[in-house]
Amino acid sequence: MRTILDLPLHPLAVHAPIILVALLVLLGAAYLLVPPLRQRIGWAAAILVLVAPASAYGSIYSGQQFADFTYGAGQWPDAVQQHHDNAYWLLWTLLALIPVWFLFAGLDRGRRAALLRNGDAPKPAPSEDGETAAAGGDDPAATGRKVIMFVLGAVALILLGLAGWWLFQTGHTGAEMVWGGIVES
Repeated sequence: MRTILDLPLHPLAVHAPIILVALLVLLGAAYLLVPPLRQRIGWAAAILVLVAPASAYGSIYSGQQFADFTYGAGQWPDAVQQHHDNAYWLLWTLLALIPVWFLFAGLDRGRRAALLRNGDAPKPAPSEDGETAAAGGDDPAATGRKVIMFVLGAVALILLGLAGWWLFQTGHTGAEMVWGGIVES
């Protein structure tokens, strides 16, 4: 079992995913729902999308060592097994978010590049019947990009919500094991 200053690593390591996943959920939701913020918080959110699953895996790994040391391999109580299962659901949710996130971010970058290209273009001339042509005509992918971004954004929001839920469930089952029955209200 890994230790730091003669203390088990797991109780110390669990604080990293608690902070990082919570930040990912908050920044991720802001990134998806508030387009003007995307350029400012995009890098932070992208880093969190990669670091949060790594921290969750580190906590799972140290937790498995801690449980094996405490109870013996394959002899975990049901509460420990439930805590472990919740943590794995969190990890798989975070891993599923990675490709969805980077596809959305890439499409958003393409959208912004097309807007910059079209921002300096002259206004379209009226057609023969007097109607003005739609702006941004040199970006043929605009409509498809919007649809795909909407779908990916919805999936990313669902995954962020699930990550928040599994973070809560994992933390709650862990806290119940440590503090359940000790602190009375």
